[in-house]
Amino acid sequence: MNLRAAAEKIQIKIGADHITIEPVEGDKHLLRICINNGFKGYLIRRDLEYSLSEGSDIHPLIFARIVHCLRTERCI
Repeated sequence: MNLRAAAEKIQIKIGADHITIEPVEGDKHLLRICINNGFKGYLIRRDLEYSLSEGSDIHPLIFARIVHCLRTERCI
């Protein structure tokens, strides 16, 4: 798994999936998640707690890996 950060945009590679995490302009608690260039939903950030918005199409295992990467600021 690789992690690249350009400004505030974060790109993670988990297996064959390319995941892009971008903050939503005007809302510091909301992150837009795209997997393989397709929008999958929003991640809500409150301090160190993360949750998915209702209707997000993100697999729970991918969600767990994303949260781990965001909390530790590195991917192994």
